Formats: sequence, structure tokens, C-alpha cells
Amino acid sequence: MTGVVGRSVESITGALRRAFAAERIAATDGFLQRRDPRITVCSIAGLALAVMLARSLAATLVVGGVTVALARASGVPVRRLLARSAVVPIASAVVVLPQAVLLPGDPLVRGFGLVVTDAGVAYVVAFTLRVGAGVALLSLIVMTTSFSAVVAALRELRVPVALAWVVAITYRYLFLLFDELQRLVLARNSRTAGRSTLRGGWRDARRIAGTFLLRTLDRGERVGRGMRARGGARPPSPYVRSEPLDGGDYALAGLAGLAVVGSVVIRWLP
Repeated sequence: MTGVVGRSVESITGALRRAFAAERIAATDGFLQRRDPRITVCSIAGLALAVMLARSLAATLVVGGVTVALARASGVPVRRLLARSAVVPIASAVVVLPQAVLLPGDPLVRGFGLVVTDAGVAYVVAFTLRVGAGVALLSLIVMTTSFSAVVAALRELRVPVALAWVVAITYRYLFLLFDELQRLVLARNSRTAGRSTLRGGWRDARRIAGTFLLRTLDRGERVGRGMRARGGARPPSPYVRSEPLDGGDYALAGLAGLAVVGSVVIRWLP
């Protein structure tokens, strides 16, 4: 199965494997790496909230500039950060693209019975940039803070135990499940000679999907039994001990708070 389905599985699996590279960046000595995980999670969430509250394009660009500055101070390659954050904004731009002709405003382009307005284009650009800034901020957490530290921060911030369980288990076993799917595709390709047709590829995809579902259910059952045998009924405990906050932590929290307050003030200004 070397068609679209097979390439899609390989692309998804490769993207998940590249997530392990973020763990290496999180182990370096950077600005966000030295911050307390609780402060990092709350501050990045505050900056993301500021992006959602901001109406003006200038405010969104300022938060985007802060994101780039934090990435550079933390040793995160800006190109890699943009590459990780580009898919969702592009998809969002495609979804809201009709607003370019639906919103009233001064006409910019006319053609095929449609009128592209300045208000519509401004809305599409602003929405895409807001989504991009939010996704970049979330990617920055993943790339500068180890996942175990994030789970520990969620627990110390009194996030519900069930949600912490779901986040931890999903992250730990997502790689395993897609690796299993890639092995199924590789086994099918090793038993196939020549190029398969599109119809044959979809037929093989249906068979592999059924096998993958059965293996997933079986693996989940075994994981559940193993967790219960090791005391899995207890809530997940933090993996990282908290350290006293320093000036950098307070500065980051203050920056996030200032961004939220500024976005609220700008949003409700006449």
C-alpha cells in the first residue's frame, strides 16, 4: 500500500517521531527551560488568552513578536517553530476564506460575480495570525518543557485527575499506536509486488484499519490490566519537584498578565 494512505501514515508517524526532538530542546539551558513549569504553563496560557481577546492586528503582532523573542531566548530555532505551527493556521485560513467576499466593505478585487472587500481580507488575515500565534505558543510549551514537567504542573495547579490521566496516557501511547500502524503498513508493502491501484489501496486500508482497531483494543486492555496491577487506581503523582520561584519566573508571569490586561483594555476601548 504505497498510495495516499500509506504516505499519510508515514507522514503522521514521522511528525510524531519529531516530537521527541522537542525533548532534547527542553533539556538545554534556555530562558523557558529554567522557568518553573507552573509559571510556564500559566504564562503561555495567558499569552494565548491575550491573542484570543485581541481585536487589533497590532496587538496580535506584538504577541507574535513576544513569542519569537521567547523562542530565541530559549534556544528554539524559529524556523522549526514556524514549521510546527504552520499547518493549523493554513487550514484555518482556508476555512474562513469565504469571509473575504461575504463581509461588507470597500471593494478590492472584482471577478466572477464576487467582490473581495478590504474588511473581509483584514478579517481573514487577522484570524489566521491569531490562530498562528496561539498554536506557536502551545508549540513553545512542548518544545521547552518536558512532558513529565507539564503533567506535574497540571497536577500542582489542581487540574482534575481524570483530565491529567487522559493527557498523560494519550501522550505516552500515541507514539506506540502509530508505530504499530506503521508496522502494519510496512508488513503489507513487503508482501505486495508492483504498484497498487487506488481502489486496491483503499481496500487494503480498510483491512489494515480493522486489524489496527483490534490491536488497539487489545493493547488498551493489556495496558489497563498492567496499570491496575501496579496500583493504577491512585491518581498520577507529579514527576518533578517544584523549586522556589526566581526573578525570571515573576517577570514571565508579569509579562503574561500585562498582555492579558492590555488585550482587554484594547478590546473594549471605544
